[in-house]
Amino acid sequence: MKKITKIASLLALAVIFAAFISCNKKSAESSDSQKKTIRAATKGRPVPYITVDKDGKLDGYDIAVFNEVFSRLPQYTVNLIVTDDALTGVLSGQYDISVNNWSYNDKRAVSYYYSYPYDKIVYDFMQRKGDIPLTSFADAAERGYTLAAGPGNNVANAVEIWNENHPDKKIKIEYTEADTAIILQQIADGKVDFMVHDHPIALNYIETYGAEDTIELHPVSEEASVQIANLKAVYSYYLLPKDEKGAQLREEVNKVLKEMHDDGTLLSISQKYFQADQVPESSNYEKTIN
Repeated sequence: MKKITKIASLLALAVIFAAFISCNKKSAESSDSQKKTIRAATKGRPVPYITVDKDGKLDGYDIAVFNEVFSRLPQYTVNLIVTDDALTGVLSGQYDISVNNWSYNDKRAVSYYYSYPYDKIVYDFMQRKGDIPLTSFADAAERGYTLAAGPGNNVANAVEIWNENHPDKKIKIEYTEADTAIILQQIADGKVDFMVHDHPIALNYIETYGAEDTIELHPVSEEASVQIANLKAVYSYYLLPKDEKGAQLREEVNKVLKEMHDDGTLLSISQKYFQADQVPESSNYEKTIN
């Protein structure tokens, strides 16, 4: 009789345990079904901020920060894809957020919300090896140097403004959309004198194109960096649609970015990918830029 009672008790426990497991499974499934999906887009560049390996796996500083942000927002499931439509797709409503090392400009700010910044850009002058290091735009103007720059980029815009404000000390601009390898060779050959890029990208170009023996990097002064960036473009941001949904998501993302700044996570990721501190100052987490 005792044996039958014991078996019955075990069966009852088994039924209770199975019911418990089933309930937990249903609860988890229900929780997953209640999560909102965030459609995120990236162009998969610029390297090394964003990289894509042969299997399509994304990495880089921007991606690492982005993944950490949404790991702290468990109410969301994120679908991050690589597409050339990473900017206009946000405007059309196809994507909820764009991850692409975006800098600030006034025209873009009309159509998109900017998150808090997650990266502070450090610029370098890229010159031929052995040339006297540039220290400022004034220095380049006095030497009669020619800048190689893509039309419409931050550097070209900054130098154009410099030229407008200093008509007697203009810097020549060679507008070009040539491959970077070609421009580096032109600098080495003396056809143009310098480029300006942020440090991780400049370093990657030298390593990628084997230009260690012909090109040197020289840090751009804080004053020249401000001129290049027109103050606001010194930083990188995520872009979101300028609507109610975008405003709410920005608020949530910004809260986490501030947490990551304050608890040292941004610095840790920066040290991992750049071996340097490229974290924005704390004052950038008090008010949004637009």
